[in-house]
Amino acid sequence: MAVVPRLHLEDPPLRAAVTVSLDAARSHYLSRVLRLAAGDAVALFNAEDGEWRARVVALDRRGVRLAVEDRLRPPCAEPGPSLWFAPPRRTRLEWLVEKAVELGVGGFRPVITERTVARLQRPERLRAIAVEAAEQCGRLTVPEFAPTRPLARALVEEAPAALLFADEAGDGRPLLKALDGEGPEPVFLVGPEGGFTPAERAMLRARTTVRPVSLGPRILRSETAALYMLACWGAVRGAGG
Repeated sequence: MAVVPRLHLEDPPLRAAVTVSLDAARSHYLSRVLRLAAGDAVALFNAEDGEWRARVVALDRRGVRLAVEDRLRPPCAEPGPSLWFAPPRRTRLEWLVEKAVELGVGGFRPVITERTVARLQRPERLRAIAVEAAEQCGRLTVPEFAPTRPLARALVEEAPAALLFADEAGDGRPLLKALDGEGPEPVFLVGPEGGFTPAERAMLRARTTVRPVSLGPRILRSETAALYMLACWGAVRGAGG
């Protein structure tokens, strides 16, 4: 059975009998890369309308046009952890975004710490990576990127009810035990490549809603730590569901 390609599409709203004209990039992808022909099926989705079956009705110089037929899945909530992270360097950041979406992240919050060496650049590129990952893994939602803020400011302005931070000091509670009993949407925090400074660690530990957690005996790269936390959350959620 052939795999039906999925495309995230927000405009126009997805409804039965609607005809959708794709932009140049997606027309090229369907016609030149996947070599679809008239009558072939495509799945269209977004968070508000759910997922719909559509069929190719035209491929020409003006692009690809699809006719929306019927709904495959209604819209539904896809709760997941918010990931606070000090951006790693570009290649590692792009890999982190792709895999975090696949693992069910609910949203991204870039934060600036004292040892942050990279800045969040090309947000449109990261958004495109998140969209492609959602298309590949079967999600209906695409996690959003919140504006970059200094860590101390984000803590004050957003005041998460329960923030689990990966403390490389190693004396925090084991992550799996810390996740037991947490709500469906915890907040995770991973630091920069050089780790948190002693002052930052003290600031975090001084907040009653912040819990240091241990990720085991090895020192993980920041992007590995983030994905480890998401994978553990997925394991706990699966075991509890």
